[in-house]
Amino acid sequence: MKKIRQILSLAAVSFAAISCSGSKVEFDYVRLVNNDTGFTASDGDTAIAIGLKKGSSLKAGIDAYLSTLNQDKWTDLMSKMVALSAENSTATYDASNLNNDTSAGTFKVGMECGYIPYNWSQTNDKNGAVPIANNKGNYANGYDVQIARQVANALNMKLEVYQYEWDALLPAVQSGAIDGIVAGMSPTEERLKEIDFSAIYYRSNLVVVTRKNSKLMECKNLSELDQKGFKIAAQPGTFHLDALKAQTQNVTVIENLEDFVDMQIALEAGTIDGYVAEEPTALSFCN
Repeated sequence: MKKIRQILSLAAVSFAAISCSGSKVEFDYVRLVNNDTGFTASDGDTAIAIGLKKGSSLKAGIDAYLSTLNQDKWTDLMSKMVALSAENSTATYDASNLNNDTSAGTFKVGMECGYIPYNWSQTNDKNGAVPIANNKGNYANGYDVQIARQVANALNMKLEVYQYEWDALLPAVQSGAIDGIVAGMSPTEERLKEIDFSAIYYRSNLVVVTRKNSKLMECKNLSELDQKGFKIAAQPGTFHLDALKAQTQNVTVIENLEDFVDMQIALEAGTIDGYVAEEPTALSFCN
């Protein structure tokens, strides 16, 4: 869902408050339901898929494997990654059931390694983490990593993970530096002009993360949230920001916080009232 440039029409949003806690202060989030009482969104907005170079010979094999996954398998794996990424987590994940056949070569994938629970970096190979090829001593894990491991396994290829800034991912796959983008990326019409995409491997909902007992939690719909005095952030260049700007008129939209780490710090400090995220990202702070 990240980095989608599409403006949506104003729609009423029903909020369901869910309690959670973070490292310094306690957080809640309110759920914005896609295509029901909230945002009007297509698969291009809410789904994620593997980005590939135009005409990639890997697409058919990747699609064949991804077609074996269903919503239950997505949900199960995401739940495990959310649990694994939570602060002070004691969760474990066993990725040892993959074969050792890498006779078909190397599957090189790019991601930010900083978008919990889709992908993150750690300093060891615990729980199926994969070495980051261009960041010695660090390892990548998360939902994207485990999907990439499964795909590579199905293709009889060795997985290599490369860390990239978001804006460098498309050029990297177009140039052939990597074979695929496995980074929570959505198959928007704009991107489909530049690269191909695999079948979908996850769909998500938007939420607003806020401090526990914030006045935001009293809001019953988007109109009530759209009040002067509220400061809501969203990551630049994302569908999150476009939707927030298009569907509110009175809130102060904060668009100069570069990533979720910056937004989380700002929320903890109280300089913003909330930020837009995907539900799995919010859940990682709730466990």
